[in-house]
Amino acid sequence: MGLTNFPNGITSFGIPVLGSAGGHVTTGNVFFVSSTASGSSDGNTGDSPTEALATLDAAIGKTTANQGDMIYVMPNHAETVTGASGITFDVAGITVIGLGEYKQRPRFLMDGGTSVTAIISAADVSLQNLEFAAGHADIVTCFGVTATGAWFDKIMFTDNVAAENWLTCVKATGTTNNEADGLKITNCEWSSIDGAGVEMLEVNADIADLVFSSNWICHDGATGVQGILLATGKDIQRGRVVGNMLISGSTSTVDMLILTDTTANSGIVAYNLIGHHDTASEILVDADGMRQFENRGTATDTASGYVLPAIDS
Repeated sequence: MGLTNFPNGITSFGIPVLGSAGGHVTTGNVFFVSSTASGSSDGNTGDSPTEALATLDAAIGKTTANQGDMIYVMPNHAETVTGASGITFDVAGITVIGLGEYKQRPRFLMDGGTSVTAIISAADVSLQNLEFAAGHADIVTCFGVTATGAWFDKIMFTDNVAAENWLTCVKATGTTNNEADGLKITNCEWSSIDGAGVEMLEVNADIADLVFSSNWICHDGATGVQGILLATGKDIQRGRVVGNMLISGSTSTVDMLILTDTTANSGIVAYNLIGHHDTASEILVDADGMRQFENRGTATDTASGYVLPAIDS
C-alpha cells in the first residue's frame, strides 16, 4: 500500500506522514496554524494548510490527549500573546512543530507586561523550532512548566527590541518534588544584549531525568546569567547536562552553568564550554554528586578554555 492523499495530510498504512516537515509520523490528528495563509481563521477545521487556524491556542483546543496529535505552525507565522497563561498547553502528549528556518520560523511576541507567560500544564508536551520574543522589559519568565515530560527543542528566546528581555526562559514553577521530571531543553538559543538576564532554566523542586543539552546562551553584557538554577535544598537526579555553550558577562563567583546547594545530585556534566569574566575563582558547576568530564572555561578573550574542575589524577 503506497502513500495516499487524505484531507488531513498524507498517510501510509493509515498513519499520517509529513515527510517534507522532517519525517514525523503520528497515529493522531494533524492540525495547521498560519497567520499568512489566505483565509486562515480560528473558525476553520485546521486539518490542512488551506483550512489553517489563525492561532496556536485554537489548535491546541482541537487536539485530543494521549493519541499523538501534532500541530504544524506554518513558516512566517506571527502571533502576539498577552497576559499570564497567554498560551496554555493543557493537552497531554501533543507535539507542536514550527516550519521554516531562521527568520522564517514561527514567531510569538510575548507582550503586555512582565507577567506574560506560556504554560505547560499537561504531560509529555513537545515544542520544536519556534521563536519566542520578549515584548516588554524584564519579563519574569517565558514558560512555566508544571507537568512531566516537557521537551523544548530548537526554541529561540530573543529580545524583541533593546530593553525588552527575558529574566528566565523556562521555569519549573511548582514546589512539589518531581512534578517536572523528564524535562528536556535541547538545541535552544537565548541571546540578549540586556544585562538583567538571570538563567535559562529555574527549577523550584527536586527534578529527575533532566536533560539540558546542546544549548547556546549568549549574554556577554549580563552580570550573572546562568544555565540552570535550583531552589534551596533541591536536587537533580540522573541529570544530563552535556554540550552546552554559555557566554556570560559575570565577574562574580557565581556558578555559571549549574547552581544547587545540595550534595545529593546525580548524573553527568560533560563537554560544556563557558566564557565569562570571573578572573578570581572561575567556578562553573556547583552540583555535588554529578560527575564532571571535560568541561572548559575561560575568563580571557584571547585564551583557549581549560578544563574546570581540574582533571582527576
